[in-house]
Amino acid sequence: MYFVGIDIAKSFHVAAVLGIDSDKVLHTLKFNNDEEGFEKLFLLLSSLDEISNFTVAMEATGLFFENLYLYLKAKGFKVILLNPYQTNRFREMDTMKKVKNDNIDALMIAALIKSGRYSKAYVSEDTYQSIKSLYRHKSSLQDELKKHKRQVSTLLAVVFPEMEKVIKDPFNVTGLALLEKYPTAKHYHHASVDRILKTFRGIKGNNFNEQKAQKLLELAESSIYQGNGVDERSFVILSHIRQIRFINNEIEQCESQMLALFNQQPKLDDTEEQEIMNIIDNLRTIPGVSDKTIFALMSECGDLSRFTNQNSFIGYLGLYPTLEQSGNKTVHGPIAKRGARLAKKALYQAAIASVRHNKELNKLFHDKVSLGRAKKEAVVIVARKLAHIILAIYKNNVAYNPNRVFVAS
Repeated sequence: MYFVGIDIAKSFHVAAVLGIDSDKVLHTLKFNNDEEGFEKLFLLLSSLDEISNFTVAMEATGLFFENLYLYLKAKGFKVILLNPYQTNRFREMDTMKKVKNDNIDALMIAALIKSGRYSKAYVSEDTYQSIKSLYRHKSSLQDELKKHKRQVSTLLAVVFPEMEKVIKDPFNVTGLALLEKYPTAKHYHHASVDRILKTFRGIKGNNFNEQKAQKLLELAESSIYQGNGVDERSFVILSHIRQIRFINNEIEQCESQMLALFNQQPKLDDTEEQEIMNIIDNLRTIPGVSDKTIFALMSECGDLSRFTNQNSFIGYLGLYPTLEQSGNKTVHGPIAKRGARLAKKALYQAAIASVRHNKELNKLFHDKVSLGRAKKEAVVIVARKLAHIILAIYKNNVAYNPNRVFVAS
């Protein structure tokens, strides 16, 4: 029996091979992250013994492990993915913990799996990987969008701070149209009510009127902005708006792709895909749970049936409060920072929606508040209950049943 630890990097990987009877390193190999490098590793291992006599392990860091992981799996190797947290803890307990190089990292991984003191990380299958890729891309686009909006908001606080008295959201269809035509208070100098209203002709979804146009003109006339750097600042604002429009379009495209994935017809011979689609349809029956929530959970958690019980699911999400000691009293603090951040955020937002749209969870929320719980704490309790419901529906592949919300499970 052989144990192979692989230290993953972007351009190359390092493998270390240990035997079952000795801690002596039998082989180390540095190989490129390409087909030739993978073949080089395969030839080395297959020259030592039968494939069935190897256990290979690597850390699940970023995406760099994925191609090698799938390659070795396809060749028939037993491949284990490790959480980097586990290897770091193992290193701390080892005598070589102060040494840091690629060979030692690979050896640490091999020694860890040989010791048996590890638990596997989870790798989702193709359908879940597709969901994860789209959702994380959308999340990164949303983060980028926020940056551009913050920059515009900061500039508006200088070049037309009074605008917010009329336009509450400068990034809706009305606000963006105005900013493109009049990026600063000084740009209203030659404007008129008719010219402003003409800006919105043909734009659906705006609620702009003559009174608002007149108010904007008055505010621009009396604005505290003195016109310093007007050309440069208007250029920057317009540049950000172009980026905002582009990213908004990309988010729409991403959401369309996500929706298409959710609504796709499963292949006739693919029972797993058919089951996933049935589960998605059943999760959609939960009042307050949107496709965005389902997408977030499936992208960050993969196949929920892998969770043995509700506590393991809650623990993975990190949907539990921290405990703070004050004298002899233990109080609940904010939600733990650990866990699947994006999934936890989506579930918290779904809990807020559920308080409005789900009779059973609305009752739970108000019951907890009436007992003295803070509203945020009550929302977390609702989110935990929602997680229980989602896991039960996922595992049993049944529709939402309001009569079972408070059944002990």
